[in-house]
Amino acid sequence: MYSLEPNSLLNIELVMEKGFLDKVEDNAVVRIWSDKTQEEKDDETKQLFYRDYGDLPYLLDVRLDKHLFRALAQY
Repeated sequence: MYSLEPNSLLNIELVMEKGFLDKVEDNAVVRIWSDKTQEEKDDETKQLFYRDYGDLPYLLDVRLDKHLFRALAQY
């Protein structure tokens, strides 16, 4: 059987820890990029929506009850 010396065990642990930390760092970079890209897409989508529909998004934010909805539907 092979036996590992204490120093070699420590080296293996350090290599494993470095690999784990590298993956965590890579994941953080991807997450930041993804969030930034999503924000840019959201902003672009909002601008297109407001350009095409004007004040409609503001109107959609109004709370409607049954009677107001019926009144609006008649016109």
